[in-house]
Amino acid sequence: MKLVTKYTLILSSIFLASCVNQNTKIAANIMPTTNPCTKLDLLKSAYYDDFTQLKEIKMKGRVSNVWKAKYQLFGENCQVFTWGGKQHTYSCSLVAPDEETAQRYYQGAKRVTQECLGEKWTLEESNRVHDDGMKTSFTNHDAKPSEKVTFSTHLVPTSGLFSTTWTIFYYVGNISQPKK
Repeated sequence: MKLVTKYTLILSSIFLASCVNQNTKIAANIMPTTNPCTKLDLLKSAYYDDFTQLKEIKMKGRVSNVWKAKYQLFGENCQVFTWGGKQHTYSCSLVAPDEETAQRYYQGAKRVTQECLGEKWTLEESNRVHDDGMKTSFTNHDAKPSEKVTFSTHLVPTSGLFSTTWTIFYYVGNISQPKK
């Protein structure tokens, strides 16, 4: 084998290894952890960067842009979306087979979020406006306007022809409608 070919193979291997190593480092920063408080801290930090590291595959929508999320808080149906390109929100959903299971998931998400965020965060629970569901939001009202982020979990009944399923949604970001 010629000396030039050997050097080319060695350099190619080094470059390839550095790319793989870099991708591993990036993945390590967004991979899920088993500690729920660490998960919420990661999402809070990602919010301030418009969830850039969490965006994977972009899907154009009529009103907003949507990306499949690289990081799944729970289940496998998490995404990042924007309202008018300005407000970025991380969202996950999980369908429960019955109301009891859905209530357990919803109450668990509410409890863990409250424990992890701490006393500076205000819990507000209310009925949802457009359906018979419930909504719990956590906001730190002491934060600067540029650092406002809301964590919320929603419990939503989904009526079907023969039965009702329940969906639990979890949002991180500004979930209000965009200003017109």
